[in-house]
Amino acid sequence: MLERSALVVAHPDDEILWFSSVVKNVGHIFFCFLEVEGDPECSQGRRHALRNLPLKQISALDIKEAGVFGLANWKSPKPTVAGLELRHTDGGLRREDVYERNYYELCERLREVLKGYRNVITHNPWGEYGHEEHVQVYRAVKRVQAQLGFDVWISNYCSNRSFRLMESYISGFRSDYVTVPVDKEFAAEVRDLYKRNGCWTWYDDFEWFNEESFIRDHGMEFSAAGRGHFFPLNIVRMELADNAHVQPGRRLQLLRLVARLLRLPEPKHGA
Repeated sequence: MLERSALVVAHPDDEILWFSSVVKNVGHIFFCFLEVEGDPECSQGRRHALRNLPLKQISALDIKEAGVFGLANWKSPKPTVAGLELRHTDGGLRREDVYERNYYELCERLREVLKGYRNVITHNPWGEYGHEEHVQVYRAVKRVQAQLGFDVWISNYCSNRSFRLMESYISGFRSDYVTVPVDKEFAAEVRDLYKRNGCWTWYDDFEWFNEESFIRDHGMEFSAAGRGHFFPLNIVRMELADNAHVQPGRRLQLLRLVARLLRLPEPKHGA
């Protein structure tokens, strides 16, 4: 899996959240999205963090996020060419148009940078805990795989939010996977770097699993049947009660305003 390998992740900190067991051993890491709309502090923090990331051979495609987190209907998710069907737009901006445009830009950029690799490790088709851009990155990698012929390996993370979509990919699936131990000390070191730069997007009390498994993607297809071989899952629990339909940048601005009024510690992106 690690021979002539590349890791393709959607956002900075995805590499250490979902791929910490292999992040030091892949040949190259590609980060797809950096700029967060409505949150210049997080965007700048990501750039600074990547400059100081204790990893070799990293590159940023530097595509702007589409701002679509939470816009898919996770109770009844519907895959599309570009990722997932979105439920609504934000004001006058058609998020689905930006989302689709990003997909084709990703395909074009990845087609160039992934030439010569034998193995590509990336997000799974249900987006780990359930992120529309993780799903999009997977679909872009799969489109490029058809042209370049490398093997695709996906992560084994899932959540109570994305479980239903995950079930739709086990029909007729052959469980061909590799399990790798996690370097928790290194993962915590990278997490602290992101936190110092104000761009850690996950729960502060997250504890890494002892192991991660990576499944070789033998042409996984969406199916309503939901029957087939299962595989090891690292399951995380999402807090589903929060308002997932407010765009992350705008939601963060509102939370920071409230924190200033109440003189509370300001929340960080992803909190």
